Amino acid sequence: MKPVTIMLCLAVTALFWGCTEEEVIVANVNYMVLVDYGLMVMRKDLGKSTWSGACEMCEQLRLGGFTDWRLPAQGELAILYNERNAIGGFDTFNNTQYWSSTLYNIGGFYVCMNFTNGSLGNHLNMPNQQPLAVRCVRSTSPR
Repeated sequence: MKPVTIMLCLAVTALFWGCTEEEVIVANVNYMVLVDYGLMVMRKDLGKSTWSGACEMCEQLRLGGFTDWRLPAQGELAILYNERNAIGGFDTFNNTQYWSSTLYNIGGFYVCMNFTNGSLGNHLNMPNQQPLAVRCVRSTSPR
C-alpha cells in the first residue's frame, strides 16, 4: 500500500441546520483531507439513518464552508476503512455498518461496510430497517 498524505484541518465554521443567517450556530468542526485520494472526510459520524435519510443529512451539511458533502461511493468507503485510524471517530467495536452511495441491485439495496472487520454487505433502504451510520465526504483535487 502506498503512503498517504494526510492534512488535518481544524476549522471554526457555521452549521446551517434550518437557521436563518442571523441564527447560525458557530461550532468547532474537524475534518480531514486525504490529499492522495482527493477526498475530504468528516472526523465524526452524523448519526444513524436510512439510506435516504443519510443522503439528505449529507446534502444538508454545511461544514468548513462547503455545501457539496455526500455519502461516499463504495470505493471511497474502502479508503475510509483503510485510513480509519488516521481519520478517527469510527465505531470499530460494535459491528457498525456505514452507508455508501453505491446501489447494490435494483431492489433498493445499497452497499454498506462493517467497520469492525471491513466486510462489505448490502442493506435495504426502508424506514422499518435498522439505521446505519453516516459519514459524509466531499471531493477535492487529488495530488
